[in-house]
Amino acid sequence: RYLKKQARADITRAVNRHAASLGVAYKGISVKDTRSRWGSCTADGQLSFSWRLVMAPPAVLDYVAAHECAHLLEMNHSPRFWAHVATCCNDWKHQRAWLREHGAGLQAAGI
Repeated sequence: RYLKKQARADITRAVNRHAASLGVAYKGISVKDTRSRWGSCTADGQLSFSWRLVMAPPAVLDYVAAHECAHLLEMNHSPRFWAHVATCCNDWKHQRAWLREHGAGLQAAGI
């Protein structure tokens, strides 16, 4: 419970910062026990995140928050989408690579 509470606080801070930077609004934030994805964004602006992000380096959590906020502008992974991510997180490629290398270990937590 502690990790999930901390994840919500850390994610909310990051989302608020990135949403302001991009000039977007979101409907809500949920923190879930997902194993298939780190975050998601619905067409109506609901953002969801895996609580396991709290165990990643802070820059990785920040990147995932930026990624989902960018989806509030572009619901795809086009060059325009990645430009929005880069506005918030200029080293996003490094953070994404960290998740690809270490993500399975995080996903195994709590099994």
